[in-house]
Amino acid sequence: MKCIFFIYNYNISNGWSIEGIKDAALVLKWSLCYDGIIILLINLPLLLIVIVAGKFLQNKYLSVLVSIPFVILNSFSLFLNSFDIFYYRFHLQRADADLMYVLRNPFVNGTLHVLLIALVMLIFIFGTGWLIYKNIIRVINGISTSNRYVFSTILLLILASLFFLTGTKKLLPTYPLTELKPVQLPLVQNSAHTFIYSMYRRNEAAIPGIKYMTDTQQESLFSIHKKNNPVAAPKNIVLFIMESVPLDFFDSSSSYKVAMPFLDSLVNKSIFFSNAFSYSYSSNKGITAILAGLPTITDIPLYHSNYTSIKRSSVGTELAKNNYSSAFFIGDNYDDFGFAKCCKWLGIQQYYCMQDIPGYRQMEKHSMGLHDEYVLNFMQEKLGKMQEPFFAVQYNISTHYPNDIPQSFKDKYPAINTTPPMKTMQYFNDCLEQFFKNSSTQSWYKNAVFIFCSDHWAQPHTKNINIDPIESFRIPLFIYDPANEKKIVISSPVSQLDIVNTILHFGAAKDSFISYGQNLTDTALQTNRLVFTKINSAVYQAINDKYILGFNAMEGKALYCYNYMQDPEKKNNLLQQLATPALDSIILQMQAILQTASNHYRGK
Repeated sequence: MKCIFFIYNYNISNGWSIEGIKDAALVLKWSLCYDGIIILLINLPLLLIVIVAGKFLQNKYLSVLVSIPFVILNSFSLFLNSFDIFYYRFHLQRADADLMYVLRNPFVNGTLHVLLIALVMLIFIFGTGWLIYKNIIRVINGISTSNRYVFSTILLLILASLFFLTGTKKLLPTYPLTELKPVQLPLVQNSAHTFIYSMYRRNEAAIPGIKYMTDTQQESLFSIHKKNNPVAAPKNIVLFIMESVPLDFFDSSSSYKVAMPFLDSLVNKSIFFSNAFSYSYSSNKGITAILAGLPTITDIPLYHSNYTSIKRSSVGTELAKNNYSSAFFIGDNYDDFGFAKCCKWLGIQQYYCMQDIPGYRQMEKHSMGLHDEYVLNFMQEKLGKMQEPFFAVQYNISTHYPNDIPQSFKDKYPAINTTPPMKTMQYFNDCLEQFFKNSSTQSWYKNAVFIFCSDHWAQPHTKNINIDPIESFRIPLFIYDPANEKKIVISSPVSQLDIVNTILHFGAAKDSFISYGQNLTDTALQTNRLVFTKINSAVYQAINDKYILGFNAMEGKALYCYNYMQDPEKKNNLLQQLATPALDSIILQMQAILQTASNHYRGK
């Protein structure tokens, strides 16, 4: 399975950065260690039972009873490792507890190919389970009373040598393994290992309480307490969270630029942020960054964790102080991905999902739920009845994998929109064009501002994938104000974490609030801006207009730093050279935000 994982995801990880025999030997060594440990840990109780019980397990019924739990454990482990072969390109790390919160929807609304995948999964589980059962029975029958003591000695020696070889701390799935390059870590890990470990700590912060500096110095470098210069009069705010949309779709220099005349025309009348970054690779962390201005540092969604009481400024509650009504619109089932819980947690008053749309059972569906046109039509109807000023969020789903397209949709530019994700973006463009055409005749439109932001980056091509530490976080972000149509392009780095500050700015919120971002309309953004992204459970990145720094929070040390403007292939790790004031400053700011987040989560 490791070999299949290696080959199938070879292009995603740029060949796993294996440049010679030494790299290959290290990968092989750690891969065998991780797999050996998980096999032993899962089966050690069985082997101990067999060694101790000996001939008593020759009873057929007793041996079957003993084998059942270990058949389940081994089948589950094999399933996770096989599942990750294909799911890695979406999650970009090995399985963890987050899987429990993302798998419901496709199997509820799934088209035929999704149901076929589910059938193949079941056949795989039962097939491997049967093979494992036969082998466990063979082991039970093979360890006789006369040789079980020899076998137990060999087993203990193997276990001791593995622990001696790896060191117990390095067995943690999030440990940096400094012998390996960061990109190689998922290649050597075992999915059952990472999942079990994340379950063990699923309600614990991923950042240890490392103190890099005094609290006074930390506060001077980074503060979560913000205050806007609000607009004079509150505006109606409409936020479009675009599912799985990369910057490439809006970038004229990209070979994946989508032909979407309406959205292009909107961008030409908007403030467009050409260097915008998502916080992470997943939707449930993206929505928290966008609507709460908070980074998720737990393995599971923040709003499902034990940290829901974290001090925060709930966007719906803050806007309600200025008499705002608020609503969230999405075309999937109620509370898929926990979004309903998230909205309630953030004080958003109304949550509308697929089941709230009249006649939804007869409407054409995407694998994830209703297509965008039906949701936008329903949303437009509701906006006309909402009390002004209002805050409304639409989270589209048609651009989500597997990029199902309605039968009625006809791509006007098939020679340009060459990939399934590009075609569904063209469909979403057409839906938005109709929405804005109808909305422009409504009274609320004149006093509205529209914010567009992607929930996370996604590959623009499902076959030609390149996961780059910079490009894989680039997303489209722009603000359109019908009362102030003017094209402005801002190239300074900005983040999803800035959205909530901007919402409260247009909502004329005067009180101070908690956020890890800044107001996107603040001109101070245009100088010396540093934004933060999360690679996986341990590695975070800091990005400014020149450098990218990778930092392992578990170890409390920098892993890499590149001048991505001069070194786009990121071959020259500046950490291997003499320190510079610029590099020291980035590391210090990274330490400040990690210490801030750690203290914030722990209520300090």
